[in-house]
Amino acid sequence: MQGGSTPPFATTRVSSFAFVQLPQLEPRRYQLLAVDDDASALRLIEHCLLRAPDFQCDVSLAKDAEEAKQKLASDRFDAVLADQMMPGENGIELLMHVREEYPDTLRLLITAYSSLGAVLRAVNLAQVHSYIEKPFDPRHLTRAVYEALLRRQERERTRVINAKGVQEAMEMVQGLERALGGIGQRPDGAGVTFVFDSPVDFNQFIFELLQARSSAIKDVHVFEGRFHVTVAIQAAPTGEKGPSTA
Repeated sequence: MQGGSTPPFATTRVSSFAFVQLPQLEPRRYQLLAVDDDASALRLIEHCLLRAPDFQCDVSLAKDAEEAKQKLASDRFDAVLADQMMPGENGIELLMHVREEYPDTLRLLITAYSSLGAVLRAVNLAQVHSYIEKPFDPRHLTRAVYEALLRRQERERTRVINAKGVQEAMEMVQGLERALGGIGQRPDGAGVTFVFDSPVDFNQFIFELLQARSSAIKDVHVFEGRFHVTVAIQAAPTGEKGPSTA
C-alpha cells in the first residue's frame, strides 16, 4: 500500500481478501525472555524489544536452555524467544519444555536455518506461535512479538469453538447472528473463533463465510498447530435465515 500513512502495525492481512483493523494491546508491561548463546545477538534482541513501538516490556536474558529454565521457574513470562541452534538443548527442545510446563507462555523460535522441515518441526513439537529468521529485521522481530501477544489477548477475550465440520460451524454462525439480532445489534458485533484441525475444512469455512457476506472475517491464522478463523458476528437482518450449506 504505497503512499498511505497507515503504520504497518495498524492492520493485518487476512489471507488474500481483506485488511482489518487490529485491536490494541492492553497498556501494561510485558515480561519477555530471550535465549541465545550469541551474546551480541542477545543484546540486539534486547535493544529491539525495549524500543518496540507498540508495546512496553521488560526483557530477561539467558545464554542457554539451562539458564532459561532457571528464570522460568522463578518468574512469570508472557513470551519466550529462543534461538534454534544452541549448545546442549536446542531452541525447539527448550520451547517444547515451555509448552509442557508453562502452556500460557507464548513461544517464538529464532532461526538462521529457515528450512520448511525445521519450521514444521517447531510447529508440531513446540507449537510455536511465530518464528523469526536470522539475520532479522528489528521491525519483523517486534511485529512477531506484538502479533503473538495480540492473538493471545484476543483468544482470551473471544469465545473459542472447536467445530466438528463446516456445516456445524456455519449453523453456529447463523444461530449467533439471529440471537444477536434479538438482543439488539452491537456496532462491533460479537467475536467468535472457530478452530479446525483440517486445512480442507478451514478453507471451506472461509469460502462459505465469504459467500454469506453477512458476518465478517476478523482474523485468520495458525495457532498452536491448528487453524483458527475469528468471525465478527453481526446481527442478521430481520427475517433472514442465512444461506444453506447443503
